[in-house]
This record gives sequence, C-alpha cells and structure tokens, in this order.
Amino acid sequence: MVYISIVVPIRNEEKFIGQTLTALLSQDYPASRYELIVVDGRSTDGTRSVVEQFMKNHPDKKISLLDNPGILSSSARNIGARAAQGKLIAIIDGHVHIPGNQLLKDMERLKEETGALCLARPAPLDVPEIKNGTPFWIAMARKSRLGHSRSSFIYSDYEGFVDPVSSGFAYDRTVFEKVGYFDETFDAAEDVEFHFRVKKAGIEAYTSPRFLIYSYPRESLSALFRQQVRYGEGRARFIRKHPEGFSKETLIPVGIFLYVAALPAALGITLVSPFLTAAYLAGLFVYLGMLMIAGLEMAFKNKAVVPAFIVAAALCTVHLGLGWGFLKTRACGSGRRNR
Repeated sequence: MVYISIVVPIRNEEKFIGQTLTALLSQDYPASRYELIVVDGRSTDGTRSVVEQFMKNHPDKKISLLDNPGILSSSARNIGARAAQGKLIAIIDGHVHIPGNQLLKDMERLKEETGALCLARPAPLDVPEIKNGTPFWIAMARKSRLGHSRSSFIYSDYEGFVDPVSSGFAYDRTVFEKVGYFDETFDAAEDVEFHFRVKKAGIEAYTSPRFLIYSYPRESLSALFRQQVRYGEGRARFIRKHPEGFSKETLIPVGIFLYVAALPAALGITLVSPFLTAAYLAGLFVYLGMLMIAGLEMAFKNKAVVPAFIVAAALCTVHLGLGWGFLKTRACGSGRRNR
C-alpha cells in the first residue's frame, strides 16, 4: 500500500533531476510504501530522457512520468496530486539536495505521531557541496537577515506546529478535499496562495529539521533577478486574490525599488534643490550601507571579505526584483504567466 506520493514538478531540469531522483530512490523506506510522480512541463532539454532512463533502470520502483501541457508548476502540482495514490502527498522540486536517506521514514513517523495534516520543511539555499562562487554568495545573501521574510521558517531548526504559509510541502490527501487544489493562474507563489487557504481552513503545519531539503540557489545575479521578478508577480496576484493576506512587509521591496528608481530624478533637480538631492543621496547611502554591513557579516562568518560586495549586490537584486515584479503586475493586470 502506498503511503507517500512524491510529486516532482519539473521543466528543463536535466542538470539536477538525476541526483534528485537518486536521492529519493535511495531512501531507507519500503519501495511498496511510496511512489514518485514526475510531472514534466514540456521540457526542451534532456530532462525527459533522464527520467525515462531512471524508470528503465529501476523497474522495482513506482515511478511515473506525466505530461504537463500547462507548463507551469501550479498545473504540474495539480496533475501530480490528482494522480497520487498515497495518504500523504509531498511536493518536491526537481532541483534540490536531499541530505540523507531517512526523509520518508521521518515524514511517516512524525505525521502519525503528531496527527498533522500538513508538513513543513526547512529549505535553505546553502547546499553543502557549494563552497564558493556566485551561487554560494547568493545563498548567503538569501540567508542573511535582509534576504528573507522574518516570518519564514525556511532557515529555522524549530520543531513543532507552525503557520503553513512559508514552508508547507506535504499534505494529507484530505487537505485537497477541504481547500481545493493549486491556482493555475499563478506562475509563482502558487504554494503561498495554496498554503494561505490551508491556514484559513484552520490547518497548521508540523515542521522539523528532519525534513530539511536544500534548494539550489540561482547561478548568477541576472538569473536571481528574473526569479525575484516572478516572485514579485506572484505576490501581487496573491494580494489581489486575498487582500486580507496583505502585510506591511510586502511593501518594503516596492518602496526600495521606487526609491532607487528615483535616482535620475533626484540628480536632475540638483540645481533647483540641492538640499533635496543631498537628502535623497543620504538615504540611498544608508540603504547601501545596510546591504554592505549584511554582506560583511556573512563574509566574515565565511572568512572572506571581497565577496561581501556580491552578497550586497545579491540583496539589492532580490529587493529590486521583488519590487519591480509586484509593481508591474499591479499596474498591468495579471502579468506574465509563461516561463
């Protein structure tokens, strides 16, 4: 009898999907108790071939490869959840690092012990195998106090019941009967929107360091910016659908984007009002100083000084990307839906 169904939504994950499947197939957990449902969003690289080879090499494992004509992760999640046979349905991305072979065993044990209808996990970006380079410092930026929401549990080692919004990943199948499925109009933040409905239904999530799964950071600042723009777009759609989910924290990157974007105007009025220009520049330097302090903190922790600039640049990229994505979606309507 299948207890855990693992849905793996993917698109163009040729580089990572092999190691993700290897980690999942190497779990110390009975093969008859879990299934892997890989849902591919019409990949244009060799992703499908990698998955098909795993299926051939592991005929004793329950692995299925489903097509996602909607391409988006939100539709992939729904396809996988509807096809799942297990009591517990987990969503795990294709580009992750699973550090041990006890994940599935711990998921079943703690779900049964706590009676939780939702499980949440830490999802840090500082993958152990990444020791240096831009991805490492992007991970450090996201881990810093200015790089993620203070209400998030993705960097926490806390164990117990928490708000599911920031870090839920596995659900008793009855959860979908209570709150519905993922909103397929979302290209990003579909998990946040779903978890908000889970929270409104009065369901808490149980989180534990035993559920830790690392997510890989973006490999360049440009890729990070594109990712954060999508997240900003997702936040805007979320607020439009659930106005009661609005928080002051949402406006911080929006304010930062508008402030930085005002630089040309501030310089342009120098002759008319040098005082206003000076006041603006002072505020800008305070912001940049805060980024550098955060960068230096992370650099000193890792015994390196020069990459502090990369951390600061990554933090600025996060803020500007989130702010721009949110603003353009609020101004232009639904925003982009395709990757």
